[in-house]
Amino acid sequence: MKTPARTWAAGIRRGVGAVGALPLRERDRWALWLPVFFALGIGIYFSLDFEPPIRMTAAMAGLAALIAACLRRSAFFPAGVAAAVCAAGLFWAGFHTELARAPVLERSIGPTGVSGRILRQDRIEGPVRVVLEEPAVSRLPPERTPERLRLRIASLPPGAGPGARIAVLARLEPVPQPALPGGYDPARRAFFEGIGATGFALGRARLLEPAETPGIERLRHGIAARIGKAIADPAAAGVAIALTTGLRGDLPKAVHEAIRDAGLAHLLAISGLHLGLVAGLVFAAVRAALALSPGVALRYPVKKWAAAAAIAAAFFYMLLAGATVPTQRAFVMVALALLAVIVDRLEIGMRLVALAAFAVLILEPYALTTASFQLSFAAVAALVAVYERLASSLSEVRARLGRAPFFLAATLLTTLVATLATAPFAAHHFGRIAAYGLAANLLAVPAAAFWIMPAAIFSALVMPLGLEAWPLAVMEAGIDAVLWTAETIAAWPGSVRRFPPLPTAGAIAAGVGGLWLCLWQTRWRLLGLAGLVAAVAVQAGTQPPDLMADGDARLFARHAEGRLYLSKPRAGFLGRVWMEAAGTEKAGSTAPGSRGLSCDPLGCAADGTVVVLRHQALEEDCRRAGIVLSAVTVSHRARRLYCTDDSLIVDRQRLRRMGAHAIRFTPGGPVAETDWDRRGRRPWVALAGPRPADQ
Repeated sequence: MKTPARTWAAGIRRGVGAVGALPLRERDRWALWLPVFFALGIGIYFSLDFEPPIRMTAAMAGLAALIAACLRRSAFFPAGVAAAVCAAGLFWAGFHTELARAPVLERSIGPTGVSGRILRQDRIEGPVRVVLEEPAVSRLPPERTPERLRLRIASLPPGAGPGARIAVLARLEPVPQPALPGGYDPARRAFFEGIGATGFALGRARLLEPAETPGIERLRHGIAARIGKAIADPAAAGVAIALTTGLRGDLPKAVHEAIRDAGLAHLLAISGLHLGLVAGLVFAAVRAALALSPGVALRYPVKKWAAAAAIAAAFFYMLLAGATVPTQRAFVMVALALLAVIVDRLEIGMRLVALAAFAVLILEPYALTTASFQLSFAAVAALVAVYERLASSLSEVRARLGRAPFFLAATLLTTLVATLATAPFAAHHFGRIAAYGLAANLLAVPAAAFWIMPAAIFSALVMPLGLEAWPLAVMEAGIDAVLWTAETIAAWPGSVRRFPPLPTAGAIAAGVGGLWLCLWQTRWRLLGLAGLVAAVAVQAGTQPPDLMADGDARLFARHAEGRLYLSKPRAGFLGRVWMEAAGTEKAGSTAPGSRGLSCDPLGCAADGTVVVLRHQALEEDCRRAGIVLSAVTVSHRARRLYCTDDSLIVDRQRLRRMGAHAIRFTPGGPVAETDWDRRGRRPWVALAGPRPADQ
């Protein structure tokens, strides 16, 4: 007779055995997790606050591969492969960083003479931002000169453009650091783009050498200039240029904000929709043209020829659009799908997504940390998973509904799935969600797919003949319809929901949960819902910092009662970033007597916290505050004379040394987190002075 204990033990063993057997039922899906573990290794690399030695990561990757090989006949072989791929990702990210190392500017200099060759520019005319390669800086020796510079210039001289060499008097600055600890890191992005300094021109630029070769950048700007001449409306012209060449600098700010607030920003990011349409139209056109000759159509594989032509067209469009991460992902998927046509294998599914992810991460490991990679692959993986699940019933549903209702339902489903899949990452990077994005996409996506993009493709084909005017007029009419949709929906009450950005832990939980739901097919995939619930819980418990200070001691802020109070009424870009981090749209009033933060020309005060803006306020303010944020340096003598022993003092010197600060009030007292705490010693971190622990 079995005792209750034995019965319970037997039940537990059966349960464990059943759970352990679940992965074996989906062995054909195991390979889909390889890019996930590769990405895990890359993610570990970028989460470290120190730079791991490249030899150590190479040894780890080699050892992990050796262990996996030894386990090839063991039940632990899949785990060994996963560990080896993860170690390979860690090594590859570090190796790519070593390749990207280049001199960076550590101190502001200027005015100084700067010359260089224009690699790219963001506008056709007017104020432009240019990236200069092969620069020469009069006040820097060649070995300390960055490989690339980014400058703001009022206007370029006639004949200047990508490939031309210019000279200008400019002031150069180090690449900006994050506005808040854990926030967007422009220095890391600039590091992997090879940009070692930024700045602005102080006079007119001079043309030293015209561009010698056409180049893809000159072609992009040439096409953009032709579009700008053919379409008079600046808003429609900016959208047309963005869709055709990927250049967004000529898009008016108000139009861009309306498109973003309506949830249509993805239409401007050249990705799967755009490359798929280009490849599909070229494939259909080439195949139809070849089929006009019966002798050719019957003797030769015209379908494969058309697929090869479509791959070439998609590759050219990817280069023309700037080869961004969404474009790379889309090209890899389109190219693999067309290669399947060429080799007579028509399997299109999650394996394409996995191969595309692998390809992008191998080419650019840093892409994993970007919003474009996360949003793009989240949407695609979710859509493929849903349509894989519904594949067996789609034909029957289409027959019942009819072509037009089926297309409408498919558009609605696609928009809903993509919106839900990207919501956690949009919350993480932007702290905002377009509330009516579903309605906007239902109207705008069909117009983009069947009206705007075909006209754009045709205009590009006839542009060498000078016949682009009338297809661009057709394109302009479609763009006007989309812009009307965006502006109307963006004006609806509550069109944008703002909140503090989802912390990294929440984004990781959502990512793991989403992958679990998408990559598995049996019922145990529903365990992925736990990750989504965890992300919601993290978001619910997220609160913005109570106090903020930027690394240059120019701006301070206090968050209280759902409002953000800034030490300067005109805080510019930095103030907007902080308001987004606080999940608010408008800054609170800091007039004298304000409850949130009361300011005068000398400083600000609020509930035991003072912001010292001038030396004259230091003596009075430091005596009565437990937290002192100072735009001036507080000397050791001033601390002894004016400040209390237990005061938390964050002055100009500390901010310049440790970067931006975020301070939270806790029961145990204020806790300060610094930019250096979050980023540590990495090749892209350049803060003034040594870390306090190293002094």
